[in-house]
Amino acid sequence: MTPRQNAMFSWRIVLAGRKYWVGLDTGVAETAVCFIDEFGEVLFEGKRETNAGQIKDILRPFGVEAVQRITIEAGVGTHMVRELQAQGFPVYVAEVRRASKFLAIRRQKTDSNDARGLAELGRVGRTIGAEVFVKPLDCQNLRSLLNVRKNLIQQRMKIDALVQSIVRLHGGKLKTSSGVGKLASGIEDQLEVLRADGLDVDADVRPLISIAENLRSHIAGMDKRLRAAALAHPVCSNLMTVPGVGPITALSFYSAIGDPSRFQRTRDVGPYFGLTPSIHQSGVLARVGRISRFGSKLTRTHLVSAATVLLCSTKAESALQAWGLALRKKVGLSKARVAVARKLAVVMLHMWKSGSSFDPART
Repeated sequence: MTPRQNAMFSWRIVLAGRKYWVGLDTGVAETAVCFIDEFGEVLFEGKRETNAGQIKDILRPFGVEAVQRITIEAGVGTHMVRELQAQGFPVYVAEVRRASKFLAIRRQKTDSNDARGLAELGRVGRTIGAEVFVKPLDCQNLRSLLNVRKNLIQQRMKIDALVQSIVRLHGGKLKTSSGVGKLASGIEDQLEVLRADGLDVDADVRPLISIAENLRSHIAGMDKRLRAAALAHPVCSNLMTVPGVGPITALSFYSAIGDPSRFQRTRDVGPYFGLTPSIHQSGVLARVGRISRFGSKLTRTHLVSAATVLLCSTKAESALQAWGLALRKKVGLSKARVAVARKLAVVMLHMWKSGSSFDPART
């Protein structure tokens, strides 16, 4: 038996019949692994490729029963989480922001120390780091698609702004729109002005216009596919009956929640999306601040946009709209639309859990 095999054999004997906790600090290429027992003693430390198969090879000899918890930060290793859970391992995904505070206790930040800290977090401090829900694969794919759409829109807006700045620099004016062909159709007269000023339009401006129009066309195609997907989905099509809620908001809400049963109370969905005020309390001091902005920024933005549509554009009357408009008179549009967005999230979750349709008479 080689020295390496000897060490592996001894290591297995040490672990036989003992409960242990595992911490995985995942990177793009490598994952630091640490095992600790109930006394916090390190039983194993090492690095493996960021691959579920590599991790299972380490865990398999000791059985699923001996592993009390595998703790991993949300992010790079999400694909490994699904595979390990499918094998029956108890995987706990810790929120990065809260886990990082626990890991900061150690003076030196290394991958090995982070892996050990995650193992300790799983053993003694589960309540310190809020657990991240691992979404079903269809929800994860929808999130990816919605994020791609968001980034394409941002790029389109940046290019539009750049073209506008060039035109204005030479005394022209240009209005842009999100519609396909809108930028190209309104700029020809402005390009003549730019040529007269000696600007090489074909080299400086036309490539930007072409990129912007291609982005518009691609985004329009994505919107068409997303709308068809939302209408074909029973949950999303029902959510779209809520005034102000379109296919993007419905898909965003559905993919962010994943499983509605994990919310025991429907009102918990407001804090989940960061739509409730943050509170700082110390001794006699208690300060209520702005909304916490926890959770998905993308879905929170979609909910606030839907609330804005409900308050400013929707003609269909409802108790929810009346409540929002009354609140708008008291606190202004900015605060009212956030409050309505929180209400929308509660209403949509209730509809999803109960399978009921939107009731205009209820707030």
